[in-house]
Amino acid sequence: MRGVETTGGRVAGQRVGGVWRFLCLRYGEDTGGFRRFHAPQAARPRAGLYQAVSPGPSAPQAKVPQNTDPFFAWYSAIGAVSEDCLFLNLYTPALTGKRPVLVWLHGGGWTSYSGTAPGFDGSRLAAHEDVVVVTLNHRLGVFGHLAFPDQPQFADSGNAGLLDIVLALEWLRDNIAAFGGDPGCVTLIGQSGGGAKVAALMAMPAARGLFHRAALHSIGSALTVAEPDEAALVARGLGAALGMDRLDPVTLQSLPMERLIAASAKAPPARAMLDGRHLSTHPFDGQAPAQAAGIPLLIGCTNTECSYYLRDDPANFTMDIATARRRLERFLDLPPRRVAMILDACRAATPGLSPSDLLILAASEQMFKRPAHAVAALQSASARAPVFVWQFDWESPVEGGRMRGPHTVELPFLFGSTAAAAACVGKGSPRMERLMMASWAAFARTGRPQTILTPDWHPYDAADRWTMHLNDAPHLDRDPADGPRALLSDLPFYRYGQSMATLARD
Repeated sequence: MRGVETTGGRVAGQRVGGVWRFLCLRYGEDTGGFRRFHAPQAARPRAGLYQAVSPGPSAPQAKVPQNTDPFFAWYSAIGAVSEDCLFLNLYTPALTGKRPVLVWLHGGGWTSYSGTAPGFDGSRLAAHEDVVVVTLNHRLGVFGHLAFPDQPQFADSGNAGLLDIVLALEWLRDNIAAFGGDPGCVTLIGQSGGGAKVAALMAMPAARGLFHRAALHSIGSALTVAEPDEAALVARGLGAALGMDRLDPVTLQSLPMERLIAASAKAPPARAMLDGRHLSTHPFDGQAPAQAAGIPLLIGCTNTECSYYLRDDPANFTMDIATARRRLERFLDLPPRRVAMILDACRAATPGLSPSDLLILAASEQMFKRPAHAVAALQSASARAPVFVWQFDWESPVEGGRMRGPHTVELPFLFGSTAAAAACVGKGSPRMERLMMASWAAFARTGRPQTILTPDWHPYDAADRWTMHLNDAPHLDRDPADGPRALLSDLPFYRYGQSMATLARD
């Protein structure tokens, strides 16, 4: 092909399976060296025709076992890491037309993973639903969120990773029409840490008008971002790991990337923060962001998210009730009597569960379902745009079915990447693929996820709490006001960085 003209120069992609794939499209300049800890710089125009046919590098991060374990790797695999990582991947059925644009923000908290993992190939979703799919990489951890509050020239450092995403959205605004996309119909989708990023962008003035719908999957601690005390704790931990009493950003700019990665692995995790410059309010702390009042929201989680965190030890799936109670006491920091009531409520809501399943269900209620419904209630109260809530009830058959519906399990169905994720979802379900792809594409196109594959999907409100249960026979139901979640309602929400070890081992 002759190439597509962009603000950064001409680019050529590949036509594969009826979809144009453009990989490693540069939206920002290298963030290393003197650019480390600063706001990103837009990609400068480059001469010639760039062959956008190979994935770009992942953001700097420590390697973890999940990068290569097949159960996780479809989601968590990374490539070679580099501070020159501001690239996006684009999948489109055609270079003409005006299609909805779905922009994926990967999970891994604010510290890990990549938009180039095998499970995030957007080809099938783009082809089946006639949409444009975009995935991207941006700075993570201390490279994207290390704050220097006493250094005015580094005032952007605490939210540099979010500014990277804003820059990517600006690139799409200016260029997506040349790839058959509609710059006025952009949907942000994020899962886990990616959902937290979407929530933060809903409250970030710089992102206003750059996206028009939001889909949040499996948010744990997305209601708030870091406050200055948390950011200072990260800095102290990094300083201790580096043997520095005081962190000087100019000195840190000259450190090898590898040394900074190794030190950050010994410090508390860094994330977006209230800096009074780019974020002045928490995304969902008592109220929804005012600037997001007109943005339709699609939000939910799986039914048994927390099985994901117990997988490493098979004994976690055969524990007795005493062990389940003890672990939940530590996870929730509650006395035995209160925990027994919570487990009894879980048993009453879903009879026949094993002690392990009761623990998983109770922990999932606290860590994922409570935040999802809290955000849904706050956003629906704005009354200017609809909110739609879902719960993914399909259960994986792998490993004897013990994982049920773990964290991340819905995503291969959304991307149509179940073959890549076979170690997690087995043979999958063609019907679930069609349902997920069609519903999310409908939401991107119209602001409503209704299709012929689901019953009438009513918007969520505080009175009825309508929730679509997604499985091979989807059904709409009212989320119960009583039950396990009612017994958790006075607890603090899950905290970012809170250890899952209390659930996974004694």
